[in-house]
Amino acid sequence: MLWLVPFLWLLNLFVVVGPLFFSHQREGKDRKLFWCYKFRTFPKSAFHPKPGESLSTPIPWLGTLLRNSGIDELPQVVNIIRGEMSVIGPRPHLPEYNAYYQKVVGKENMDKRHSVRPGLTGLAQVRGYRGDTPNNASIQNRINSDIEYISKQSIVLDLEIILISFWMLVRASIRRIFN
Repeated sequence: MLWLVPFLWLLNLFVVVGPLFFSHQREGKDRKLFWCYKFRTFPKSAFHPKPGESLSTPIPWLGTLLRNSGIDELPQVVNIIRGEMSVIGPRPHLPEYNAYYQKVVGKENMDKRHSVRPGLTGLAQVRGYRGDTPNNASIQNRINSDIEYISKQSIVLDLEIILISFWMLVRASIRRIFN
């Protein structure tokens, strides 16, 4: 990951406009707040949308590449080292998203979701429930997948999620190169 930093920093100066790293608070295990790190994928002037809203500013090509490949998530290795996140688990949400999601799926489900450390990837992501969640049905599917992961947690399931995540990363990168 370290070799990427100077390269992305240079590209970021000209394309994305803003500091290379982006951080915002997320809710982790037991709803404890922590700063979640990412590579910046949109201009600093863009606001973070509320659930159901779109980003106010178009995402530059570099940001799209980083998001589609999952490279924007690599700085979260720092969160894993600090014990705030795990490699596998439910993705951490913004606190204001959690309040909205709780209205859709209920407090009990959200409490269960917050009983484990959030992860860099998870069952919901390999099932395709990632990024923007446009409606209540996909929110329900995402949370149900997170709860299913928590109830079935095992080394075999973790390895399966890691392999599928890696394959999704490779496949997305190949699509970007040849499209």
